[in-house]
Amino acid sequence: MDMRVPFFAEFAEEAGYVSAEAGAGLDAAGLRCHLEAHYRTLHRRLAHDLGCTDRASDSLHDAWLKLGDMAPTLRVRNADAYVYRVARNLALDQLRTERRIVSWEDLEDEAALPDPQPGPAQTAEARSVLARLERALVDLPYRHQCVLFDVRVAERTRAEVAETYGLSTRNVDTLVRQALDHCAARLRGTCADGESLRAA
Repeated sequence: MDMRVPFFAEFAEEAGYVSAEAGAGLDAAGLRCHLEAHYRTLHRRLAHDLGCTDRASDSLHDAWLKLGDMAPTLRVRNADAYVYRVARNLALDQLRTERRIVSWEDLEDEAALPDPQPGPAQTAEARSVLARLERALVDLPYRHQCVLFDVRVAERTRAEVAETYGLSTRNVDTLVRQALDHCAARLRGTCADGESLRAA
């Protein structure tokens, strides 16, 4: 934003400018004094709009410097609005610049991140584990399957499951433990396919 460039007369009022001949308004030094005197209010507004107190502080500092570059013939009638606009525009310009910059370090860091997608070997291993687990569940007695499903998948209480199948809660615990032990043994390979708890 180049504040040395004069505005057309029809936009002067909207922009907050008046000419030196008008005899009203603040020059650069006056605007800097206004910024210092109203720093807290301006900072609070900017922090709210920008969502960051540090960025608000930086933009007000940059605005104070920028005001020193203002053409000496210009005067500003609405100092508060003008100073706020300068600070906000500088902050937005900085944000746009930061979004365009991508350093080599950023690219290298991103390239070094592990790929979250599983590779072919991991996919094959996962499918193998699921297949073994499915076979282990099929080999469970029907009552073990039902109780395990109700407790671990449907998340019913032990008392509800016991009432449904005419069991004690202790029996429910036993069936769940037996079913889980069987599945774990199948996954560890210490229990052969087809070997079930039907004899248990």
